[in-house]
Amino acid sequence: MSARARVALSGLPGRMAAAAAKAIAAAEDLELLPFGLTGPGMGGVARVGAVEVRLYEPGQREDFLAAARAGGPFIAVDYTLPGAVAENARFYAAYRVPFVMGTTGGDREELIAIASRAQLPAVIAPNMALPIVALTAMLEHGAGAYPGMLSGFRLKVRESHQRGKADTSGTARALIELFRRMGASFDESDLAMCRDPEEQRREWDIPKEHLGGHAYHTYELSGYEGALTLSFAHNVLGRAAYAAGTVHAVRFLTARRLERPETPYTMMDVLRHLKG
Repeated sequence: MSARARVALSGLPGRMAAAAAKAIAAAEDLELLPFGLTGPGMGGVARVGAVEVRLYEPGQREDFLAAARAGGPFIAVDYTLPGAVAENARFYAAYRVPFVMGTTGGDREELIAIASRAQLPAVIAPNMALPIVALTAMLEHGAGAYPGMLSGFRLKVRESHQRGKADTSGTARALIELFRRMGASFDESDLAMCRDPEEQRREWDIPKEHLGGHAYHTYELSGYEGALTLSFAHNVLGRAAYAAGTVHAVRFLTARRLERPETPYTMMDVLRHLKG
């Protein structure tokens, strides 16, 4: 039996990091390391099942690296905050640690440039849920094959996330750009974000137990003076879909961590790999 891939989780005790850590710990082919990066003032220990993860603050990155590398190479999974991702990516690149960047927000182009310059195997994606990645892939095909097919249409977007998510959804931004490539018009005033739990319960019908973790998106395109409307929606409750996608991304990198890609991978690469 081959050795399990070693994985260090950055971002505990955050909820998404905790969900990803739990999924990694449960995977028979992966080993969750008892070391991880965290934010300022967040050092200490986080328990994930039977694993006690020691959390290293930003000024302790080299100590974290020495502890994690003591048992051999590893892959980093990052679910920290948007303001920390670029610095963490530069750290991974400097020490050639393959990484999965699941944190949304931050400067995505900068992250891609960091991994690309280092020729470092990495998965960088605004959404780790593979079914939503598949929807994005279909729309990307449409944008390339039928440019302008939505000319004259206006796009309006509504998205709801838990109160702690301050930035606009990276997935929403990606899909907006695809609809624009198909010819639809869009203005920032056409984007409505909701972070208020009372409104989410009253107007979005989001179950109370998922107010602290959900992603509801609706994209509505209207054309021919309102005579034709197209609607797309993807609604996620909890974090299980993202955690499962993270596990697939780690497995994908495990098979490619000795490669030196010109650009980092996306979850679409992971999806194509799963297809066979």
